[in-house]
Amino acid sequence: MRLFSFVLAVVTTFVSFGINHADSVRVYFRAGHRHFDPSIGENRYEMDKFIDKVREADLAGDIECIIVSAYASPDGSSRANELLARNRCDVISDYIVENSGISDSLIQKRPSGIAWDALKQLVEETPEIPSRDAVLDILRNTPVWVFDKDGKVIDGRKSQLMSLDRGVPYRWMQKYLFPDLRNAVAITMQIKETPSSAIEIKVVETSAEESANQVEEGSSENSDIAVGSNLNEESDNSDSPATPEYEKKVKHRFALKTNLLYDAVLLPNLELEWLLNNNWSVSLEGDVAWWKPSFTRVYRLAVISPEVRYHIRPRAPWHGMYVGVFGGGGLYQLENRHDGYRGDGGMAGVSFGYMWPIGKHFSLSAGIGAGYMYTRYKVYKSIDGHKLYMFTKSLNYFGPLQLKFSIAWRFDIMTKTVKVNPIL
Repeated sequence: MRLFSFVLAVVTTFVSFGINHADSVRVYFRAGHRHFDPSIGENRYEMDKFIDKVREADLAGDIECIIVSAYASPDGSSRANELLARNRCDVISDYIVENSGISDSLIQKRPSGIAWDALKQLVEETPEIPSRDAVLDILRNTPVWVFDKDGKVIDGRKSQLMSLDRGVPYRWMQKYLFPDLRNAVAITMQIKETPSSAIEIKVVETSAEESANQVEEGSSENSDIAVGSNLNEESDNSDSPATPEYEKKVKHRFALKTNLLYDAVLLPNLELEWLLNNNWSVSLEGDVAWWKPSFTRVYRLAVISPEVRYHIRPRAPWHGMYVGVFGGGGLYQLENRHDGYRGDGGMAGVSFGYMWPIGKHFSLSAGIGAGYMYTRYKVYKSIDGHKLYMFTKSLNYFGPLQLKFSIAWRFDIMTKTVKVNPIL
């Protein structure tokens, strides 16, 4: 009950300022520690659920900001509590950015002082506190600091709580209530308001009685509108106002990669991957080597390969395992001093890989692929500076087709989608 009351107090604070609140979560720390431990209580479950919602909102471009607030209890050094609150805000903010993939510019850190309002809420919901009425009177009516006419501190809320009834109520709260205040961080996601959400609020706030009065008192222009009429019917009035429109920003996530293993064997390559949602992505890879060191030595290869990938329970966008299906085709010309091969072919197969971030915009990716390849090629020999055609051959091959260790640069592209008539 006390935990619910505290969360309710935090959420009520945000709502009172007119914020379009989307979701909130509260996570706990060990006493005096700054490091986030997912194994404590429901930390892992609650944060995973919250991160999933952050990813969905971020992909839609709906996040206004995420507020990370750390609070302190009345006990302990004020300076130490403030430093601990700042550190915890930093740790949780970094955790959200790393696991959701959002920009850190969306995070607002609010390390706060003593959570007096939350403490008052807890006391109001806990009747077994010794001298509870006197404690509530101090929390409601005594300023945090009391100054004399010269501006010197002579008393305060904490001092009166500690001296009340020889400190019995304070020690009781210190044991049973303060841990909820000093060992938790509240996280709240705010989303951008859309015309549809504004219309919904207006409908909710209009009572049935007011709607009836509006119909009865309406002008002759709308007197034929009846309660319960179908608002979706098309109007024959050509002078009616135009259908309202609004624009909504949509974020598209991309990663530009190069396979370091192919680069090492002088096969330049680029791959562009587009993350459609948390689980699906598509990519297109191109590999081109067009070297001819001498007349008798040629190394030419051009391949293009599209791929569709399914990301298995991703920890964050661009973070985790994936399986894929790929295809492709290309042409090649390979010659040494004596033999030469020139041909083309196609391939199809399945892939498996893992991707993990190494910075705000960069990741590493490792993967393998195997499947079927068909190629048809001409064989010729170099004799006295001339190429002598020998025969044409084809090959059916089953086995490894990909080996990747890539570095990726992640970036986003914002677009605008125009939506017409959000009511309908």
